[in-house]
Amino acid sequence: MADIKFSTPPSPWLTTHLWAIQLLILLVFTLLIYGHTLDVPFYLDDFSSIEENPVIYNWQGTLAELWQFSAARIVGYWSFALNYKVHHFSLAGYHLVNILVHFLAAATVFLLVRGLLKTPALSCETDNRLYYWLPFFVALLFLTHPLQTQAVTYVVQRLASMAGLFYLLALASFVWARLAENKRAFWTWSILCLLAMALAFFTKQNTATLPIAMVLIGVIFFHDSMKKIAITSVLALAIIGSLMVILISVMGQNPFSLEAMQSLTRETTQISRIDYLATQITVLWWYIRLFFMPLGLHIDYDYPIANGFFQVDVILGLLGHLAFIAFALWKKRQFPLLAFGILFYYLAHAVESSVLPIRDVVFEHRTYLPNFGLALLLVWFVMTAMASWFNWRSAMILLTVITLVFSGLTLWRNQLWRDPIALWQDNLQKAPEKKRAWVILGKHLVQANRPLEGLQALERSAELVPAEDGTVHKSFTIEALLNIVVAMRKLERYQEALALIEQILLGAELRDFDRAKFLVNRGNILYNLKSYLQAEDSYRQAIAAYPQGIAARANLASALAARGRIDEAILLYEEILQIDPNNQVILDNLKSLR
Repeated sequence: MADIKFSTPPSPWLTTHLWAIQLLILLVFTLLIYGHTLDVPFYLDDFSSIEENPVIYNWQGTLAELWQFSAARIVGYWSFALNYKVHHFSLAGYHLVNILVHFLAAATVFLLVRGLLKTPALSCETDNRLYYWLPFFVALLFLTHPLQTQAVTYVVQRLASMAGLFYLLALASFVWARLAENKRAFWTWSILCLLAMALAFFTKQNTATLPIAMVLIGVIFFHDSMKKIAITSVLALAIIGSLMVILISVMGQNPFSLEAMQSLTRETTQISRIDYLATQITVLWWYIRLFFMPLGLHIDYDYPIANGFFQVDVILGLLGHLAFIAFALWKKRQFPLLAFGILFYYLAHAVESSVLPIRDVVFEHRTYLPNFGLALLLVWFVMTAMASWFNWRSAMILLTVITLVFSGLTLWRNQLWRDPIALWQDNLQKAPEKKRAWVILGKHLVQANRPLEGLQALERSAELVPAEDGTVHKSFTIEALLNIVVAMRKLERYQEALALIEQILLGAELRDFDRAKFLVNRGNILYNLKSYLQAEDSYRQAIAAYPQGIAARANLASALAARGRIDEAILLYEEILQIDPNNQVILDNLKSLR
């Protein structure tokens, strides 16, 4: 480590209060770069997980309901349910919690790195300036990096940021428990560590590597003996195994069966484990590139699936990863922070970037926790190597410039998130063949009363499928077809839309939820045609197909009102307002009826 000494000792006041000032600066940066995101709309899984999820809006306040819905992610869904209890579907409340989680995660990074600098591997040789400034800049870089935006601004990815928070808190508590000078401090930190571990695992299962990270800290920073390493490793495996058994049992399966392990360790059967691992070898390099040069971020990647390992880019990528890991292991005594940063990065990616196939092979929110490793690595390098090559002031200026650049990029990226049409247009400039992106752009164009442009985008989402007679026909997803119907209604192509709906209802395999949506849209068209009795019948069919739906009841109320059944309409509107009290359309309709 570079031998850097203070020319004059810091003032006592500064050494006492600097940490508080630094945390305040972290808070200010959080508000500056995320404060304007409170009106960012829901995206992708936000609808199915929150706004259209009856478990959330019908929640009666017991954990049993959430446990039955998603035991594996009960902590995250509990936070969404609490959000709904307080804010209903008001966007600002959900975003405020996400922003708070991100700030707390950065503050926990600060706490963790301060602890690491006090460990036996570093306490004797750490320059005071590193102790005062390295934790701050690592936390600041983690906080301001634009690659973190998806885990913060995309509401449902609170699962990723909250899991990261609890993971880092468990590690920080583990370090400070081992540094404790009395039993009271030891047990306080130990209990907090165990609590954070449980919260992490039941927020998102990419945190299953947490016990291994603790072993890694013991080896690198506390120079644990082989006996202690063996004991800690056995405990780590026992903890991971116990959590897996609990999780599989909750899913109603035999935790010791092959079928259970297959279902738990695979999100899709469309990609083989070998192909997924080979793909992730290059994906990890893409993530690393995005960390050091965060240009080209987008929400929905069109990334090619590798066909086995025997490809040049896969082989070279694997050799590069192995070289970095080998270098970290070789230098773990000489440069503990460097070694930990590299090894932590790969460990934090181990669940989602290994042999557990996930349909979407790239998503930026998966880098949220691993980015701590790269932030630690980058700041350590600048504060040691750069400072020794030039001077301390140059290193501080460089880190400040990097932070400001990252903050500016995050500010710009978050501004893009505020406009869904602009966000998806930007996405399609970078991934023009991504079918799902065309569907969602089309949906937002239709919602913005630009139905013709929406139809054009939805047409681009079609898959060309050859038929037996040699012809080629277009195949659309259910979501695309639904939005095509809405666009046709807005363009007053009523008969064409009704024919398409009948064809879908008769010929497609639909979930009850989707069937209800088509029935609601059929009702909407009939309502526009002033066929109120038929519209009412279609809405009632939608309610029968999916009783938890809100839209069918709201539109049924409108149909009843149009037929003069005012009292029934008012009762329905009041019922809906109990779920969504801030729905301005319903409030206006109810006011008109009264």
